[in-house]
Amino acid sequence: MRINHNMPAINAHRNMGLTATYMGKVQERLSSGLRINRAADDAAGLAISETMRSQIRGLDQASRNSQDAISLIQTAEGALTETHSILHRMRELAVQAANDTYTANDRIEIQKEIDQLKGEVDRIANTTSFNNKNLLDGTASALVSSDRDTTQVFMRGALNENGVSYAGTYRIHVAVSVGGNTDIQTSNVMQDRTNNGYVATGATQLNNIVQFYDVNGKFLLDNPATITIVQGDGQRAQFNINGNDTLDQVATKFREAILQDLGQNVVSGAADAANSGEIAEYSVAVVSQTSENTSGTFILRSAKAGPDGEFNVIADQSIINAFGFSSYQEATTTQYTVTVDNVSTGQNVFTNVTVLGNNMLGMVYKNVDVKFDTNFATTAVFQSGKFYASAGASANTFIHLVDSSQVFQIGANELQNMNAAVGDMRTAALNINNILVTDIESAGKTITKLDQAIARVSAQRSSLGAVQNRLEHTIANLGVASENISASESRIRDADMAKEMVEYTKDAILVQSATAMLAQANQKPRTVLQLLQ
Repeated sequence: MRINHNMPAINAHRNMGLTATYMGKVQERLSSGLRINRAADDAAGLAISETMRSQIRGLDQASRNSQDAISLIQTAEGALTETHSILHRMRELAVQAANDTYTANDRIEIQKEIDQLKGEVDRIANTTSFNNKNLLDGTASALVSSDRDTTQVFMRGALNENGVSYAGTYRIHVAVSVGGNTDIQTSNVMQDRTNNGYVATGATQLNNIVQFYDVNGKFLLDNPATITIVQGDGQRAQFNINGNDTLDQVATKFREAILQDLGQNVVSGAADAANSGEIAEYSVAVVSQTSENTSGTFILRSAKAGPDGEFNVIADQSIINAFGFSSYQEATTTQYTVTVDNVSTGQNVFTNVTVLGNNMLGMVYKNVDVKFDTNFATTAVFQSGKFYASAGASANTFIHLVDSSQVFQIGANELQNMNAAVGDMRTAALNINNILVTDIESAGKTITKLDQAIARVSAQRSSLGAVQNRLEHTIANLGVASENISASESRIRDADMAKEMVEYTKDAILVQSATAMLAQANQKPRTVLQLLQ
């Protein structure tokens, strides 16, 4: 018998330590609820479960992202609801103004409300935002710039399609193929009251003109009257006339308003020397039948070809009747040949495409509208009493497009996203910034323009609604994916509490048993004392 090495006690102690270690791990699993508390518990399982955890958290965040995206879309769509309401009211007013039961003064009052409504459409587009991100001014689709102040670019949607971006710099070559013009607009023949109704001269004052007295002989200009000239591109010029103004002075006021306030440039032509280059005048001489048809009239011309150069004279109805300016100045639209090239890639987008007027709708890309100034590629040539856009003239303008459509991260991994763009919803982009209802003709044109604007806003709202529906399905799918991956991660990482209790009970009994056996083994060396007695 040996007492230096009590092998049974050592064995019992070792087994008791092992059992205590196992029991400690079981207690850890029972207290944490996790099967894997450290990498040593299951190295492969830990790596797999951590990957799953990152996916679960990513999916949950993507779901929150999608909900925020829906909030953004609802903000934009809610603002467009009011824009739609405003457009319907404007159309209602245009229909009202198109009825000939109203005077020019009535239509001026209607125009005042339309102008205020246009301002509200622009205010909504410029101020509607989500988290300080503007939504309706075009910046939620693309950032645009051009090399000319007169080149305007309007976005209708995204710059990308099926993963292909159409951002970049584009050269637009514009050449005049058929030069348009604007017709002259003439007044009544002014008659001199002091000279038996004969045609008045340029030195005759308005207080001596027959047309400026009503049927009761009352002078219409006891107080100064305001004359407003509205150009087809929306620019306005305004001046006052007085009873002691001469006809030549009134013609000068017209001319200065057109040249200075409307910013028209005049290039004199060789023909019709007496009136060469004149924008506005009072004609006192007998003139050619190929230009103005009679003397004694005010003559208004525009050096800007096409609808942008049309004039509409607005004033009190009695003053309008006195002058005889009753409707828009008619215009012939210029035809242009347009070529579009992508400067960045060298790719030709369109070659020698004929367009009527200066609006290019979707030529650079289907969601990009470009409007260039009617005269930037032309020279105004005066001939036979009219200004024409010179055929053959050409010029380039450049536009730069940067994609800034909204990117929504709707997945847990890179490139799991979607794009949504909100187009420009300002009046210029909707082509209603210049609408007028000051006469029947302009009111009719306004109705058509508003129909087109309403259709464009409807298309944008429809697009936003489709994106919202998609995001709602995305949220549902993300929830299912997160749930399933969570279940998989749980099977790897979580502890089976029933199984662990079985292990704990077994280990607890083994610890108690090992303790008892250790006690017995420790008593065994005492038998040696019997040999020493």
